[in-house]
Amino acid sequence: MELSKRLQAVADLLDYHEAVADIGCDHGYVSIYLIESKKASQCLAMDVNQGPLERAREHVNEKQLSTYIETRLSDGAKALKFFSREDGTMALEVQAALIAGMGGRLMVKIIEDSLEKFKSMEEFVLQPQSEIPKVRQYVRAMGYHIQKEDMVLEDGKFYPMMKVVRGKKVEKDVFHIPTYLQQRIDDEGFQLQELYDEYGEFLLQNKNQVLYQFLNYEKKLYLGIQKSLKETESLKSEIRHREIEEKLKRINLGLEWFKDEM
Repeated sequence: MELSKRLQAVADLLDYHEAVADIGCDHGYVSIYLIESKKASQCLAMDVNQGPLERAREHVNEKQLSTYIETRLSDGAKALKFFSREDGTMALEVQAALIAGMGGRLMVKIIEDSLEKFKSMEEFVLQPQSEIPKVRQYVRAMGYHIQKEDMVLEDGKFYPMMKVVRGKKVEKDVFHIPTYLQQRIDDEGFQLQELYDEYGEFLLQNKNQVLYQFLNYEKKLYLGIQKSLKETESLKSEIRHREIEEKLKRINLGLEWFKDEM
């Protein structure tokens, strides 16, 4: 199964697991890819709508993979089930999940509505389409951390994604930024975590080139807005002007990571 650039990057973030839930599976392509590439032994292709689920079922049958991929109608992760082990303890039927191609607020709601299930997983991969800082903040608040990130540009759109795992960050994953950059951040009145939530800690530290393109795109966009605001005088435009200045400060600090001296 050949995936789009975005979905391929999402799938690549996932480690091998015996069973994986593809939440919001749409056409079921990711589930098919995970089985064919041996990144999972079993997949649950789940969607809240019957139409996409039926299309996913058709694609699974075409590939003769119905033994390995179950399609299941589900509002988020609500249809995932716990089962009893031989020792009497309870376990979730999957060890990992993928959620891609939906808004950040909905993604957080899906996790919140099935929090016990997500906290039973070893990892999950998220690719929110909006409100990305809120997703990163939520992951941290639930006691998990982002272990790996990627970002791709496809059809003129930027798609950040993250691999989330249990517990707090281990020491080997803690980055130490140069003193001059920390000073710049302090001088502008920001916290380092704010920038990590905005742009992605791993994307910044690894100088992800798609993030670099995104930051330059955003800078050009907001400079244009700033210029147009200077041509109008009103309380509303003045407030917006200050918001744009704040945004440009964040963007410029993000671009500092890409300087040669780092």
